[in-house]
Order: sequence, then structure tokens, then C-alpha cells
Amino acid sequence: MEQTPPILEFFDDKPVISPLTMQDKPVILAPQIKTAICTFLCENNDHTILEPILANSHLLFYVYGRTGKIPVFQYKDECLIVLMTVGSPVAVAVVEYLKCIGIENIIAYGTAGLLDERVPDTACVLIEKAIRDDGASYHYLPASVYVETDKHLTDWLECFLCNRQMQVVRGITWTTDAMFRETSAQVARRRQQGAVTVEMECAGFAAACLRLKMRFAEFVFFSDTLVDVKNWHMFGDKEQHNERRSLKVVLLQSLLNAVQKINLPN
Repeated sequence: MEQTPPILEFFDDKPVISPLTMQDKPVILAPQIKTAICTFLCENNDHTILEPILANSHLLFYVYGRTGKIPVFQYKDECLIVLMTVGSPVAVAVVEYLKCIGIENIIAYGTAGLLDERVPDTACVLIEKAIRDDGASYHYLPASVYVETDKHLTDWLECFLCNRQMQVVRGITWTTDAMFRETSAQVARRRQQGAVTVEMECAGFAAACLRLKMRFAEFVFFSDTLVDVKNWHMFGDKEQHNERRSLKVVLLQSLLNAVQKINLPN
């Protein structure tokens, strides 16, 4: 008898394990804290670049995963900061934990590969939907090609970025689990499907948030390019890389100060 591939099976019954059963003690947030910022700015678990921000934060708990422990900080009495590592499995675990403590909005802020030569490599891409070439998203929603981010939170984020003179492009991302299997044919197919970026978390974030009735939005900057598949390369030298990271930290600080003003329609 022919069997359905597991990734196409969808089970809608109650999970056996909850994040609540894995926490050492309950986490209680101030009622005004409704938003978490998930940032990928800390490379190799080096938090040095965020020290000025973390000086105004305190560690709440860790999300534990196979890639290590993900620290979740409370920034003042305004929002949460999650110092992410790569991958959809990590993203969905973070969403589950944040849901359990009352977070309603998640904004992810990271980097991606450029796929579309028409998009300037200095722009930031505000993701409208993700191609589900990951695995984790299929545990949260039935199979489909795309999963959408939240329109209202994405609109708010666009206003935030444009008010800070950022060059913003809306577009589709390709979420993959296997960067070393980004073949020429696969890149061409994802471009046909509309992708302008490639990264490794958005579909997981978006699917888990939809499933758990949370809002999710994401914007990314470019770290590398696959526009010419015969000439993949990272953008800039080490000095330019450090300059870009410093600018991203300034933007993160501004975002942290703005999120408490989020007021979205139901």
C-alpha cells in the first residue's frame, strides 16, 4: 500500500508536550508587554554588539533546542528581545514559548540571500509571504506552497521603516532547511514562484503564529547573493560588514522604543 510522505500528513490533535511543562518557574509579564523582537544580530553567541541594549534588559528564560539555548530578555517594561539562532525548528519553538507567556506580536529581524537582481542589495525586504521549503511549518498548517505574514503588523512595520528613511521593498521569501542544497535549478524555480530572498526561518515563524493566533512580521537585509549562481558571494568586506551591523543595532534600538505603540485592528 502506498503511504503518504510524513511531511504531507497533518495531525490536528492536542500536543503531548507544552512549553509550560519545561519551564523551571512561571514567567509573568507586565500586561503592557505584548510584542517580542526576534533578532539574528548576535553571531556565534557573541552578545557584545548588543551590550548597550542588554544593559537595559534582564534575562527571563531560555528556549532550549538542539542548537543550544536561546536567551529571552525583557527590555525595560516595553517588550521582549529574543537572540535567535538559525532554522525553522528554533523559530517554532520560540513562538510556542512566547505564546504561553502572553505575547501577541512577533517581529523578526535578520539577514537573507538576494535572489532578484531588480532588488537593490542595500534595501531591506519586508516579507509578505514565504515559500514553505522547510519542514517545521508543516507541523502547524496543512501543506501549501506559501504562508503569509500578518498584513496589519507588516503595514505597521513598513511605516516604521519608511519613517526612518529605510529603502523598503515588499516581497516573497524562500524558506529552506538546507542551504547547501540551493541548486541552480531550485533557485530558478523559487524565482518563478516570486521569491526575492532566501532564508531559513520565516515560513516556520509565520505558520506557527497563524496556528497559535499570533501576529508575525519580518524584515531582512541582504548578507549574500545568489543572483548569479556561478558567483555566489557575501556582500562587502569585514569593515563594511561591521558598519552594517552597527547600523542594524541602531535600527533595533529604535524598533524597541516603538513597539509599545503598536495598536492594530482585530
